[in-house]
Amino acid sequence: MTTSNYESFFKDDPWSDIEGPSYPEGRQLYQSDSRFWVSINESGQFQFFVHVKEVVDVKGIESLAGVEISICEFNASSSRLICTLLSDEKEMKQKFSMIAKDIAFYCSENKDSQIFFNVQERIKSWADFLKPSRKGLSKSDFIGFWGELYTLSEILMAYHSPADAVRFWVGPEGKKQDVTLNSIAIEIKTSMSGSPNKVKISSLDQLDRTGDSLFLLHVTASPSTNDVGFSLESLYEKCMGAMSGDLNTETLFLRKIFKFYGKASNGQLNDKLAIYSVNLFHVRDDFPMISRGDISPGIADAEYNIYTAFLESFDVTEHMEDIIRNG
Repeated sequence: MTTSNYESFFKDDPWSDIEGPSYPEGRQLYQSDSRFWVSINESGQFQFFVHVKEVVDVKGIESLAGVEISICEFNASSSRLICTLLSDEKEMKQKFSMIAKDIAFYCSENKDSQIFFNVQERIKSWADFLKPSRKGLSKSDFIGFWGELYTLSEILMAYHSPADAVRFWVGPEGKKQDVTLNSIAIEIKTSMSGSPNKVKISSLDQLDRTGDSLFLLHVTASPSTNDVGFSLESLYEKCMGAMSGDLNTETLFLRKIFKFYGKASNGQLNDKLAIYSVNLFHVRDDFPMISRGDISPGIADAEYNIYTAFLESFDVTEHMEDIIRNG
């Protein structure tokens, strides 16, 4: 899916041509699928709805994240899922517009019998974006997420287009490594400068080589007492600025980050960390690690620490630009 194709399917503001309450009528949201529509209800609230020409027996989920979801039998031979935005704030309307487009695009391949369930699952996955909880990340989650966002913004985007960089970065998706870049993979580990000189490996799969080469990127940071450094918010804004106008890349980026970014407290969004060091290590066969092949199949998983002092012979930091640029 190219950016131009994605953007050509949708109006920038899908509700712009609707002058007042219109439901049960509406305007087609997605030109490639006549099941997706937008409308405005009698209370002036934005809606998008999915209309299928069969009676679908699916239960609607509880309202969440500032939206109300209902499923109803529209007539004897059709059903509708209606999603209503409960806020009239401009920012919420912009978010609702992005979510509606994303759902229409990604659920368009679903059969009528599946679509109501899958649309609701997609809506739930956007909950932290639509209405961030700000309940706070654990210290380890905060440091790890900060390191991944720093790597995306300051390293990957330095050598690749924003679209490619976001596509290469897969850490929040829960896959084995954080970056898959053509034929190589990179696992990102972030430590604070005052902590012991160890790298924590949190599963037996993190250093499991799946491509031609695997690298361990170790980012060490320290709290910043002045304006030097990067906050989660500044890294987020820099990434969004680089992607400005690329709706597809923005959507992909937001889906990847908001599981963590939406939970970060206001303090965590603004706390700045400064870079102490960045090192890239080549995970060769003799790299100090534990793999699944090394242990009994009766062991489900394991965590362990590696002393960075034992990694000097694997250090390829001086070649980092070529490795990341060429993959």
